[in-house]
Amino acid sequence: MTTSAEPVLVDLSDFDAVGILANVILALRANAIERNEDVAATVSAPDAWHRLVITCSSTGNLVLRVRFTDLTVSRAKNVAKALAQRGWQLDEDRDGAAVRQKPGIEATEIAFVALATLSCAGAPSDTRTVTGATVTGTPISLHLD
Repeated sequence: MTTSAEPVLVDLSDFDAVGILANVILALRANAIERNEDVAATVSAPDAWHRLVITCSSTGNLVLRVRFTDLTVSRAKNVAKALAQRGWQLDEDRDGAAVRQKPGIEATEIAFVALATLSCAGAPSDTRTVTGATVTGTPISLHLD
C-alpha cells in the first residue's frame, strides 16, 4: 500500500467502478488489520443524497452504513425502502441503515453492494471521492500498490 492519503475517485457510471471499490475494500481491510484498529472509508455524495460509510474492524469485518439526516423526508423514505428491500437493517432512530458483510466475502461482492447502494432511489451516477481514516481521524491510504 502507498502512504498517500489522497482520495480515490470512482466514476459510478464506469464499469471499472467495481474494481476500484474492490481495491478500496482490500486496502481498508489491510489498514484495519495492520494497524489493529477500526478504520472507515467514506464515499461522497452530491448535495441532498446519501453518503456511504464502510467501516472495517481490526479483525477485517465490514459494515456498510448510510445516514438519512441530509436527505429530504421523501428521499429518505425512498432510500430507506430501497435498502430495506436489499436486506439492510434500519437504525433504531430510523435516520440510517446498515448491513453487515459476513467474514470471508470477496471484496468484489461487497463492491457490487456498495455500487447498488450508492445508486439506489435514483441517486446520480457521477464521480465520487472516497476517503479513509482511523476511528481517531488519522487519514489512511485507500490506494493499493
